[in-house]
This record gives sequence, C-alpha cells and structure tokens, in this order.
Amino acid sequence: MHSVVLDREGTDLVGGEAADLVVIAMPLYGHAALAIEALETAFASQTSCRIEVVVSVDGDPRREVFDALTLYAATRPELHVIFGPNAGPGGARNRAIDFIVGNLPDAKAVYFLDADNRVLPTTIETLYQRLVEAQCGWVYTNIDTFSVRWGAHYGDRYSRLTHCVSDNICDTGSMISIDVFRAGVRFDADRQNGFEDWEFWLSCIEAGFVGAPCHDTAFEYRLRAESRFKEANRDRAASVSFLRRRHKALFRRSTLVDFEHEECPRYAFLRTGDGAIGCFTDPTKPASELDFDEAIRAFWGSAAEPDNVHFPPFLAAASGETLKLLKQSRLWPNLLMHLERATEAANVVFVQIGNATAERGIDIEVQPSGYVRKGRADLVFVSSTIVRDAIQNDALGWLGSIASDQIWPTVAVVKVRFPFPGAAPKRSSATPEQSLINLVQTIATSPLKSMADRRWTWRGARLPALSELYKQLRTEVGGAPVLPLGQARDGKRTLALLVPNASFGGAEKVAFAAARELKAEGYETHLFVLGSARMDVLDEFDGAFDHIHFWKAGIPAWGGSNRFLGQDFIAEHHDIDWNALKGLLSGFDLIINNHVMAVHPLMARLRSEGARTACYLHVVDETPLRRPAGQPFAAIAHEHCYDAFLACSEQLKVYLHSYGVPLEKIFAVANAPSISVKPKMMAEIAEHRQQRAPDAPLKVLYMGRFEPQKGIDRIHAALQDLRARGVPFEALAVGGEILAEQPSSWTGKLKEIGVAVRPPVFGGREIASVLAWGDILIMPSRWEGAPLMIAEAQLVGCVPVATAVGAVDELVTDGRDGILIEGEADLKIVADLAAAVEALARDRGLLGRLRDGGLFTASGRSWAASFGAFVEWCDQAVTPTPRIVARAPRRAAQTTNNEIEVSAVA
Repeated sequence: MHSVVLDREGTDLVGGEAADLVVIAMPLYGHAALAIEALETAFASQTSCRIEVVVSVDGDPRREVFDALTLYAATRPELHVIFGPNAGPGGARNRAIDFIVGNLPDAKAVYFLDADNRVLPTTIETLYQRLVEAQCGWVYTNIDTFSVRWGAHYGDRYSRLTHCVSDNICDTGSMISIDVFRAGVRFDADRQNGFEDWEFWLSCIEAGFVGAPCHDTAFEYRLRAESRFKEANRDRAASVSFLRRRHKALFRRSTLVDFEHEECPRYAFLRTGDGAIGCFTDPTKPASELDFDEAIRAFWGSAAEPDNVHFPPFLAAASGETLKLLKQSRLWPNLLMHLERATEAANVVFVQIGNATAERGIDIEVQPSGYVRKGRADLVFVSSTIVRDAIQNDALGWLGSIASDQIWPTVAVVKVRFPFPGAAPKRSSATPEQSLINLVQTIATSPLKSMADRRWTWRGARLPALSELYKQLRTEVGGAPVLPLGQARDGKRTLALLVPNASFGGAEKVAFAAARELKAEGYETHLFVLGSARMDVLDEFDGAFDHIHFWKAGIPAWGGSNRFLGQDFIAEHHDIDWNALKGLLSGFDLIINNHVMAVHPLMARLRSEGARTACYLHVVDETPLRRPAGQPFAAIAHEHCYDAFLACSEQLKVYLHSYGVPLEKIFAVANAPSISVKPKMMAEIAEHRQQRAPDAPLKVLYMGRFEPQKGIDRIHAALQDLRARGVPFEALAVGGEILAEQPSSWTGKLKEIGVAVRPPVFGGREIASVLAWGDILIMPSRWEGAPLMIAEAQLVGCVPVATAVGAVDELVTDGRDGILIEGEADLKIVADLAAAVEALARDRGLLGRLRDGGLFTASGRSWAASFGAFVEWCDQAVTPTPRIVARAPRRAAQTTNNEIEVSAVA
C-alpha cells in the first residue's frame, strides 16, 4: 500500500489529485448503543481513499439515536445522517444509496456496514484495491464472527451458479462499485422477503455484474444467539420461493446452464488425437481447454478442496472426428443426457455411431460385468466418481479392462444412428478406451495424490463442492438430467415441439410444418420425440429442427390414472419419469405439445416458469361403438395449462369451444400439403394427364392404412360393385395394415379383385409420383381430422372422392374440386362411392373440371398463410429469456472541465 498525505478535502498533497471517494453506508435501527463503535472503526481506516459515511436511520424511535448521531455529526463533516420512516433493511439501504447517487457524484464505491458490525483499519483499503484490480461489480469477504465465535470460507473464486442454486455467499458487508447503483440496482423493500441481501445480489447478477472474493480483509461480524438472519431461515422455503418468482429469468434452465458452462463445466472431453481436454456443459459453445498437467492438478485439487477447485463430474474420450460428427448430428445435447443417465445404471458407457440414411435413433443396452465387447467404441463416457473410486481402491486393473475384449466393469452400450456423408469416423491410433486409461494412470501416479486428504485453507468450507453443482442444478430445475443447453445464439427465441413418434403420419407432418414456419421467423427449434427412440428422416421437414431429442424410458403413449368426461388422462401421480421430462423441457420460450399424452400434467409448471404453451390437436377419434374419444379430451382436461390451442379445422375449433376452451385461445390452422412439387415435375404431370386417351380406364387410387377407420372394407365392396357393373378402371392401393387388429388380410382381399397393392411411400417426390398416377383418390373414412392427403392430391390434379367426416368438407367443395359422400350407413356409402367413381369414369369432362378446381384450390394453400395468425400471436406473447452477460463496471476519468466522462462498458 503506497503512502499518501490527504488534506481535509481529500486532496493528495503530494500528487495534487483528489483521492477516490468510498462511501460507507450504515442502516440503523435498534443499535444506537453499537453504532458509535462501528463509526469509530470506519473513521479509523488506514486508506488512500477519502471516506464519507451515510447513516440511514430507519424510523428508530429511540431518543439516544438522535442525540448520539447529532453530536457525532457536528464534529465529523464527512458524516451524513438521514432520517426516514421505517422501511426495513432494504428500504433503509436504498435511502442511503439514493442519497449517495444524488449528492456524492464522485463516489467510486459503497461499502455497507451494519451498525452492530465493525471493520479493522485495513478493511476499506484492501477491499477497494481489490475492486479496482478485479474490475468487478463487488468484492466480498469470508465471514469471521465475534461474540459467538464462528468462521467460514466462501470460496477462492466467485460462482454465479453457486450464488443462485446454493445459498447467499456474499454478506451485505461488501465493497460495491457505484456503477451497480447507477445501473439502477436496489434492494428489495418488500417486508415478506426474508433474504433482501441475497435478493440484492441476484439483482446484480441479472444486471450483468459479478463479484470477486477477497480473503485478506478484516471484517468482523457480530453474531448473537438470535438474529433476524435466523428468523428468516426458519421460513426459508417461503423466502426462497419469493426469490425464484422475482427472478424468473435468472432461474431459467438456459441461464443456469450458461453459468455452469462458464464456471464449473459438467463434461471433460479428452481428444484422442492431441490429448487436449475440452471442458464444457453446452456442447454448442466453445470449450475451455486443459492440458494433462492442469487436469491432474484440478482432479486432486477438487479432492482436497472441493469448494475451491473444480474438476468436471463426467469424463469422456473420443477422436476429434467423432466430436465433429456428433456436433453435426443435432443429437449431441440429447446424447449427453442419455450418457449421464446411463452412468447411473453402469460403470462405463460405450457409444457406437452408425450411419443410417433414413432414420435417427438412440438405443441403450446395459451389459453385466464380464461382457465381451462386440465392436469398438467411438466414444467412452464415465463419471469422475468411478475414476476416483478405482484409484482409491487400487482397482485400476479392473477399470483398465475397458480397453480389452472382456470388460469387468458393467457397461452401457449406446448406439446412435443418424445420416451423415461418407464412412464412419476415422479412429486414431489410440482408442478412446486406452486414451482414457492413460489419463487415469497419469492421475493415479501423480505425487499430488498424497495431498488429496489435506485441506490447506484454514477456514472451514461453507460452499458445496463445485463438482457437485450439477446435482444442485438438477434440484433447482426439478429434473434430472438437465438438458445441457444454455441460451440460444443471437438472442433467438426457443421452440420445443413435442411428438409421441416421428414417422410419416399426418399429425406429425403438420406439427413439423409449424416448426418450419417458426424457424423461418427466427426461432431455435427443438424436436422432442417422447415415448420413442427413433424417427424417420422426412425429406420435406428434415431441416426444420436445430436439435433433435429422444426419450423413451418411463413415458407411456397413453394412460388412465384418472378420467375426464369418461376419457382416460394421465395425472401427476402417474408412474412417469417426471424427472427426465422436467430436465428435458425446462427453459424453453415456447412449447407446442402435439398429442403427447404424458406431458399435459407438466405444462402448468413449465408455464409458471415463463414458457408459453400451446396444444396442437388434429382429430376426435371414435370408439368401436362410435363414441367420441381421443387426444382432445385429455387436452381439454388440462385447458388451464395452455396459452393457446391449435386446431386443424374450424370444425375442431368449434368443438373445443363447446367444451369450454375460450375462442381467443384457439387458432384454426388449415392444413396444406406436406409435400412440395417443383415446377418441372408439375409440368410433366400435367403433360402426362393431357396425353391420356379419353377412353382409357379410370385410375383409382387409395393411400393409407388398411383398417376400418379408413374405410378399407367400404373400398373393397365399392370396387367389387364396379367390377360387377363393368366399369373400366385400374386400382392401386398404397399402404399397410395392422395385422393384429384384422381377422384376415386386406392385402390378399384387394389382390383377389384385381387391385395392385404397394407398400407405403414416404418421400415427398414418391408421394407426388403416386398421386400423379391416379385420376381420383378415394377416402371413404369413418372419421378424420383434416387429412393432408386430400390437399396433396389436389396439388397434383388427383380428384378426391371422400366421405364428409371430420373437416373434410373444409378441404373439398363438392362438385367444384372434389366429390363429398354424405351419410353414415355403410351400404349407402358403398353405393354412393361406386356411383361417383362410375360417373367420373364415364364423364371425363366432369373429371377435368374437378381436376382444374382442385388445382385452383391448391394454389391458394400455404403453411405460411395457415400459421399466420398463430405466428403473429407468438410475436406478441413469446419473449426470449434475457441473456445475462457478465460485464465490468464502467471506469470514470476526470476531463479538463472537471466533468465526469464515462467509457464504454467492457
């Protein structure tokens, strides 16, 4: 500390410049007898700074307060005493802050000193110099108490994650940059808040400020047997709940994961090629690098002083090529969650990557001790706890067997499939298993091992182990594992689209179209396939998602833990893996649930955390006795949980409204084709149709499942009738049947009457080609929503002939762009279907007019137009989680005209 000589105005008589002003703020209520002692210790500070003191008397009715402070202030011009009505500790401090900001413009920092505490001569100087050096928002101390003796160590480095999810780690007696208060941060004056000091620091974090510890200070905290602090802790749950509600953005999963990524990363990734170790939580963000020596120091340091030194709780090894491939797969964050969960079932996890051109999926098998490997692993994943246990128990040979053919630890084999160009990732000369074992051997033989049971910090640990913070993050989020993704890049809003399966059904295609439109609006899009571990690659929608997530275990497709209007629905007490669901879905800005039954009970919690929720519904099913059933009833039972409902038709919108869903919450989204046809192909289709001979047999097409709901029995009967009448036609049925639900094969029956049968087709070009073959598409369904197939048929000039069920009449106008068949009786529908087909076979002019009408109708359909109103609602209702970026305080410098000039925020 350099020596200075100050005059009474605080001017350095040697250097000629005004010394920095530090203001000590002291709230006062009930401690008049101790306040003079606190003031004496403050004015006795040995510092190069100017010191002024502001005492904020908080409505204290005692006469001795007035007498003591009035006399004291008369002899101390640097003491300011302000009186105000009782406003509690937060209000009293705010009164002092406002006075300082308004009346002491050259103040550089504020130190809060409670009237019953005291400082030693070097406290102010040490804290202020640390504040200047660290360029942080505030500097805090360890706690050493007197009266009742107690002391605690509050860590060698500041962690926002610890401060949020663990406890308040900074006493109010801290040195705070004036920039914190100029940014508008204040204490909360709500009397229901028992932790106004903790709440203040959370406000600082939200404003972008961070703290720094300072151990060599001499701050003394008076501790008594009973205090307001102990009183507040008796009602801790209510106070913590208050903090969570007040700082929702701070406690979002995305914000906390960002803190974890920067301060105590969850994963250490050893690259087999160069031996570098990258540490990260969010795999989409840059990792911090460790070399072997740093990793060894961190490993044993975290064992000796876990509150001061961090080593990631999970350790992985793979080649750089494998890591690059996983980053491109869009499955990497989800895979990390599966790997975390797998370490709970097995000692070691092997990942094998497969190239699958038409699907994505993740399968997990747990193998017992003694497992004989089948193929090499592309990635090895273990918990650091297993490594530490193997070293401490002299079990390195046991762990080292993971590099041999027979493996003695239990093993989880995770097989990941996704499409990628080229062959499998190249393997380096060192396998992931051997690279991991080499690191473990190096750690185990380090001389630092002998010091792992010795603590060098003399104060006792007060904070949780940094390597265990991921568990406290799980507790805070209410889920495990926690999706390792922080906030989206470029401030994007995030969308989570939930589906029970992802194959080629119309319901999921419509949902994918919603995601595609929202991605075009700037959302970061996530697809969650819940209840299934695979998905088909859909050429039209494959680019609609930035990330893809699977979770199958513990999530049923349907459930009956309770009933609503006679229909099954899942309630909160159902045996579902709620931890996994909460860890997956927390922290998104918009969640659209598309027929995932199990998620309904979770939506209210996600919504209370700040997410906007929507439910997408497509069809009202029927029981075998023609009773309404299905997804809409489970959704209506949870209407309160959703901000919006999406319906595939006006009819379904009215249906939902009839059950009490407010009209303002329902968006009718008219279905458009799930395929796109390029102009060249459209021209070829049109030319082919024009070249058809007028007397050529009518081409009759059916596409769909061979089941009663789709009217396959009606189709069979109508085609038999047409054969009997001698109507010339060719028939093609494209699809498959659910054999378990049929007494006999419809495939065989159709072939018997001359119908060609082909398996389902799924690619957009293949669907368009099949529809282009047909003159008409027959759909005599017993119930429907708003089938995409009708819109797709009209797009390529194939005339739909369909029963008027569900919202079919919103897609087809009878006699203009298709034919509708009314009624419910099977005999009437079969007869009308046969008559309609015969009329089109004999009157090609009518067929041409309907074809042209369908082409005109299709030209006016688009997903952009259909989702327009919903996207507009999203623009108003869905806000991105505010991004919290740590910043340094602004530094002030004197200009020539003595005005304060402020530089840009670092």
